[in-house]
Amino acid sequence: MRNSVVKKINSAAIGVDIGGTNVRLGLVGLEGKVLFRDSFATHQPSGKKALLGAILRRLRDLMRVASEHGLEVVGVGIGAPGAIDTEKGMVYFFPNIPGWKDTPLKSILERRLGVPVAVDNDANAMAYGEFCFGAGKGVKTLIALTLGTGVGGGLIIDGKLFHGSRFSAAELGHMVLNEDGPLCTCGNRGCIETYVGNGYFIREVRRRLKKFPHSLLTLELRKGKELTPLLVAQTARRGDALSKEMWLETGAHLGNALAGLANLLNPEKIILGGGIAQNGDLLFKPVIASLNKKAFPIAASSVRVVPAALGVDAGLIGAAALMFRDSGESRK
Repeated sequence: MRNSVVKKINSAAIGVDIGGTNVRLGLVGLEGKVLFRDSFATHQPSGKKALLGAILRRLRDLMRVASEHGLEVVGVGIGAPGAIDTEKGMVYFFPNIPGWKDTPLKSILERRLGVPVAVDNDANAMAYGEFCFGAGKGVKTLIALTLGTGVGGGLIIDGKLFHGSRFSAAELGHMVLNEDGPLCTCGNRGCIETYVGNGYFIREVRRRLKKFPHSLLTLELRKGKELTPLLVAQTARRGDALSKEMWLETGAHLGNALAGLANLLNPEKIILGGGIAQNGDLLFKPVIASLNKKAFPIAASSVRVVPAALGVDAGLIGAAALMFRDSGESRK
């Protein structure tokens, strides 16, 4: 277990970010700093029982560390993929993690640990982390998107996470941009995710490479480099036509979608995180240009599109912040 400097504060919460590859945990102070952290592989040989057991062991380790440093753990916040009933703490299912259908995760952990537990969708946790301690600090209404293999989203409206009537709000990646567009994993066509997610981005680059046999990107791939959005960003900055074209189109598609969201919700900020968003102006310039062109002027002029500030810690910090909110230790 790795640690950083522990400040002399009385309360902390544990945040857990359950991802498709790794589970990341952290003991988080009231100022949003990760005081101690831990992680382990999500996929366990014995399935659900082993994963739950590993989470419990690591949580108990962090609770012991907190006690050794004079910290009161106010609770455990969990950010998890898939559909979550946040009132009951019920996991309806985990995408790509079998065996978790209709699992009462909140009650299981509360019974085993003896502290309050909150469970929410991982994208909601990311949004709440940025709202409390990151790029959304100081605003009341924001939209946050994670641009990775898929596209997740979270909404903060008037200072509160918005879940919808059945806890399925903010599935922003599955808003349809083009009903005749590429087939999405959800079964629809032309969702935002099919134009912005890593999978589509890489497939589309591969498809177009046949027309650019002498491009810088082609030459880099012949050297044995892996085709990733980062490599496409590097060759775009070196002037590669195909690479620049891909970033311009990706940004334009995302900007079109964000224009509709800006018109609908009139947020103060739109926060973009995840791997695709880490490529700076290559993405943000066309996103902002497209949003400004397509959104109503008042909506466009009142919103700022900014990168996420908390990086890979946003999910676990946001999950911990759920407990600060529920215990009355808010950012306000």
